[in-house]
Amino acid sequence: MTKHLILDANNLLFRARYAAARRPYENVIIHTFFRSLKPLIEKFSPDHVYFVLDGKSKKRLALSPSYKGTRKYHNDDNFREQRKLILDLINQAVPFVVLRHPDVEADDIIADLTLNQISENDEKVIISSDTDFIQLLQTCSNTRLYNPITKSFREAPIYSYVTWKALRGDSADNILGIPGIGNKRAAILASDSDKMQSFFEKRGREIEEVYKRNIMMIELDGLTRDECSGVEVSFMKGSLLTLRESFTEFNFKSMISPMAWAKYSKPFEELSDVESFYP
Repeated sequence: MTKHLILDANNLLFRARYAAARRPYENVIIHTFFRSLKPLIEKFSPDHVYFVLDGKSKKRLALSPSYKGTRKYHNDDNFREQRKLILDLINQAVPFVVLRHPDVEADDIIADLTLNQISENDEKVIISSDTDFIQLLQTCSNTRLYNPITKSFREAPIYSYVTWKALRGDSADNILGIPGIGNKRAAILASDSDKMQSFFEKRGREIEEVYKRNIMMIELDGLTRDECSGVEVSFMKGSLLTLRESFTEFNFKSMISPMAWAKYSKPFEELSDVESFYP
């Protein structure tokens, strides 16, 4: 069985950012990010690794211009510059298949990989703390979701996760839920279609339309044919030695001695490119 490791790139980048906040030294986000990669590759021993980047969500912004509108961004910690250096190194010196579409979120590409592109007989592990991927545990075979913060696998509920989240909303993405619906009531309604029907009959068509819009915002069902043709795919352009040279330049002493580098680089050496699923 071929093993595929799918990394939610932005999720891991921001995880490194927050983990580095208590250790303010030069290029700390870069150091933290690359130190966090090795344990993941060692743990899962994949054949292929996909590093999936975000584009703007054209379809969700069309449904709701305020999508993710409550998020605040800053660069007080030099995150943008360090993020760019990380991405340059991934493209140049790390054997990951890098995927991005300018008008599509990473979530949708990850869903397309698990639903449509990678064989259902292969093993797929998604690395992300984003709970939206729980729905893929209910729709994709041989798929697991690993939370790198808690270092544990997530479990899918017995009810439809998409239905539950469409009812309660998602404050992180600025998707408003149904007024008066919390976690517990959403679980009750998502578990009983008769209660759902009765609920909307009482609350009216307008509330049901909010729910239907939320379904379209939250559901991950892969890419359209046109979206598939716009996915940008790249693989390591140089060699792992470029990564070591950069670590030396950044003075990451714990990663550049002969013994330390041999241990760090070994998990990456067995990774390989994969025939592109996308044009």
